[in-house]
Amino acid sequence: MKAWLAVRDGDHYRRDAFSAGLRSAGCSVRFGLPRDAGEADILVLWNRYPPGHEIAAAVERRGGTVLVAENGFLGRRWRGEHWFALARSHHNGAGEWAPGGAERWDGLGVDLVPWRASGGEILVLPQRGIGAPGVAMPRSWPAGIVAELRRRTDRPVRVRPHPGRHEAAVPLEQDLERAWCTVTWGSGAAIKALVHGVPVFNAMPRWIGASAALPVGADLERPLTGDRLPMLRRMAWAMWRIEEIASGEAFRHLLPAAG
Repeated sequence: MKAWLAVRDGDHYRRDAFSAGLRSAGCSVRFGLPRDAGEADILVLWNRYPPGHEIAAAVERRGGTVLVAENGFLGRRWRGEHWFALARSHHNGAGEWAPGGAERWDGLGVDLVPWRASGGEILVLPQRGIGAPGVAMPRSWPAGIVAELRRRTDRPVRVRPHPGRHEAAVPLEQDLERAWCTVTWGSGAAIKALVHGVPVFNAMPRWIGASAALPVGADLERPLTGDRLPMLRRMAWAMWRIEEIASGEAFRHLLPAAG
């Protein structure tokens, strides 16, 4: 299989690990974006924005497979390890992957904080707004949702800027201490909120955390506080340690023909 790897070099992106993993899974690897979509059986992108998005669509039309990588849902560095999100076609839940059993999440030994029963403010968690249409947060969304929330509730509404655009004043966990709930398009910070027992309302169609949250139009005083484990167990099969990327395990799982 011919794979094109359009992931930047460097410590953050670790193109070397992706290249090693694709080769281990039986692929020949070329770097960058193909000029002709027919040259790629597999195209690996970091996120999915122009010009990669248009080329990815052409690869898929010709029967190829697009894999989209991003930082891990619980952070690039989490629990002392380097994590990536990886799925077919799109990321953040809009793509496809192959969920297995409960053992992958359960094996991490994460203690979920009990659901919040207090807190005063509504914490808005924006994203950077990059990616394919329908997946990327619209740039106008933060201002629009803040205005909407202030019409709907007397609770204080506060925005925590995305750390990729603005340096955070305090750690997320400290901001969550005052929150009754969080409102997001569909961010990794909101996944962390769910783990910390803070309910979430979301706006992104097909967001990976949506089954443990409620749509933004729902009653803010009646957030969802149900079972988070099914969502987290499914999500665990779309996030991979750097060692699993480099060994080819992640690619063999996502690409049955490479198994």
